[in-house]
Amino acid sequence: MSPHFARVAKEVYGYKNVKYMVAGHMTWQSGINAYYTEPEFLKMAQDENLAHILVDLRSPDKAAKEHIKGAVSFPAGDNLEDAARALSKALSKKQKKSARIIYYSDDPEVAERFHLTMRANYVEDGYILNGGIAAWKTKGYPVASGPMGDKITYEGKTTLPGAMTIPDFEKIARSIPDDTVVVDVRSPSEWSKTGIVPGALLIPIDTMNRRWSEVPKEKKIIVHCAAGNRALQVWRGLKDKGYQNVSWVDGKLDKFSKDILKNGLYGKP
Repeated sequence: MSPHFARVAKEVYGYKNVKYMVAGHMTWQSGINAYYTEPEFLKMAQDENLAHILVDLRSPDKAAKEHIKGAVSFPAGDNLEDAARALSKALSKKQKKSARIIYYSDDPEVAERFHLTMRANYVEDGYILNGGIAAWKTKGYPVASGPMGDKITYEGKTTLPGAMTIPDFEKIARSIPDDTVVVDVRSPSEWSKTGIVPGALLIPIDTMNRRWSEVPKEKKIIVHCAAGNRALQVWRGLKDKGYQNVSWVDGKLDKFSKDILKNGLYGKP
């Protein structure tokens, strides 16, 4: 979590005790540290058909007794490096690049060692299911039983729920339709530095908590920021407040065509 998201968590979502890592994700990534994901994310990925690959590292007997539906079996055990090599061979180039790969085991040390082995040698983007299948079951999520295979056929969508691509947004931003409102949630300093989309509704994210009512529910809403992260947070907030036709722009502002962004303020800061 960045300083910005710490502020978002407090001011948009009302959290009180929020902390963030000063050095940031890149520093964490450069060290020998494991990445974790929560059962809630995996459940969302399953429900939304997001591209992910779930790998069960336990013994075949344990995995057959109960496992998370959709998982493939690559028992680590004493042959961790062999299992990692086998998984790498089973993954396509597309899967290695676009799918979130999630490992789980009933032994946290095995899961971490496997994850770090994969990251060091084969696939950078991998995660450990925090708490393994036990945490999954604690949430009340379903498990399956029976023999498991090691053939990876799952692809899934690579876009997140509600996401709009830069090219699709550019088409709308050049001439915003009457039934559409573009909401720019960046800061005033960003507006003055890079310009804005003419006609956009300007609501800095740190003021959003008191300005939700300015966003009309009867229109199509498109939220954008500088890179997509803040837009995603506001999209979630709007969905929670009952907005139905709302999207967020998943992409960096510096990828916009330069003629779209105009200097000066168009709207109320």
